[in-house]
Amino acid sequence: MPRYFFDVHDGRIQRDDEGTVCTDLQAAATAAKRLLPEITLNELPRGGERQSYTVLVTDEEGQPVYSAALSFVGMWLIR
Repeated sequence: MPRYFFDVHDGRIQRDDEGTVCTDLQAAATAAKRLLPEITLNELPRGGERQSYTVLVTDEEGQPVYSAALSFVGMWLIR
């Protein structure tokens, strides 16, 4: 089974040097989609009102194969 790497970009790059074995590309895309909410669960409360997170999935040769992003925008409605 192929190994995919999930690099996280959130203003800085967190490289995935270990990777994850997935059955196929669709499974890797699903893993990326699940990773984003897990990351933001702890990061959003302390990061301000505008944040964006991207997961770049690469294959074993280092070729990008999938990208997923999640953006957060908070806005105060009182003055």
